[in-house]
Amino acid sequence: MSRGATTALWLLTAAAVLSVALVAVRQPFGPGDYVAIWGLKARALERSGDVAALFRVDPAGASSHPEYPPLWPALLAAFSRLFGGRYDDLVVTPLWPVLALAAALLAARAAEAPPSGRALAAAAVALLPYWRVDLGYAEGLLAVLLLAALGEVPRLASSRFAAPRLALFLTLAAWTKQEGALAALVFVAAVAASGKRRDAARIALSVVLLGVLPWLVVLVRLGPGLARADFDPLGFSFAKLAAAGGALGREALLPGLPWLAGAAILLALAPRTLRRRRGTLAAVAVWAALLYLSFGFAVRDPGWLVSWSWDRLVFVMAVALVPVLAEAVAEPFAEPVTGAA
Repeated sequence: MSRGATTALWLLTAAAVLSVALVAVRQPFGPGDYVAIWGLKARALERSGDVAALFRVDPAGASSHPEYPPLWPALLAAFSRLFGGRYDDLVVTPLWPVLALAAALLAARAAEAPPSGRALAAAAVALLPYWRVDLGYAEGLLAVLLLAALGEVPRLASSRFAAPRLALFLTLAAWTKQEGALAALVFVAAVAASGKRRDAARIALSVVLLGVLPWLVVLVRLGPGLARADFDPLGFSFAKLAAAGGALGREALLPGLPWLAGAAILLALAPRTLRRRRGTLAAVAVWAALLYLSFGFAVRDPGWLVSWSWDRLVFVMAVALVPVLAEAVAEPFAEPVTGAA
């Protein structure tokens, strides 16, 4: 029965990834932030080969967010150059189902569960609606990198290569979006809290020295400096935070209550998973709290920012939680598993 369930879940995963590919074929990269940010920068980078071109496409920073790190545009430009010659949205669109497949496989790897539990994690990630909505956004790559990092945590005690791989994935996450850098530092804190302080220190150095600081230097020397389009480090206001909280409650919290309640019930019924994964759960909770706090520094209307960003933020957090929830579902059918932080 377990083998049959595992097979059925992997078939469901394959069908879900295929549906992502079909949506991508019918709706190539193009809507929303892909046009204004990622595709625009990728096109400039592919045609010039010059990092400074990332800032020349929108000198005022009105819509392209020059402060965003360049890993996703660079990957798009390299893929298009390799397979298309010149930048073409149709050529780079197949990257999206590839990311969905990679995320599904990495979710299975990150789940400390029997084969059916791993297959459940893969299917759940591939079925997330976001893959079929905001095609071409950087959150797809960020989700893959954070899942890859999550899969290394239980291997820190048994493999000497796990820490360098974890450092690599978190550093690349910092090169993908600012939220990735924040997630990486929270991740490092969770590793340190689990007792692996030496590994945490080395990973933190990698993230800061190889991920965060080099891009800040590029911004200062070639770009607009440390200015932010949406946030002002000196502009915190509790009124902004309250406005963001109200918008978040309307847009995300109320519609998501059944899902949150279901996740809470699953974890309550899986004490081994809850105990083993308390570090991961705490890290996601702290990351969510810090992201919410950032809306208190908003330059634009916080409610508007929430309405345009909450689904992307929730998507990446949901991806990080899927392996944990899959473990909780599988716990009654599995022998006790030791490992993850």
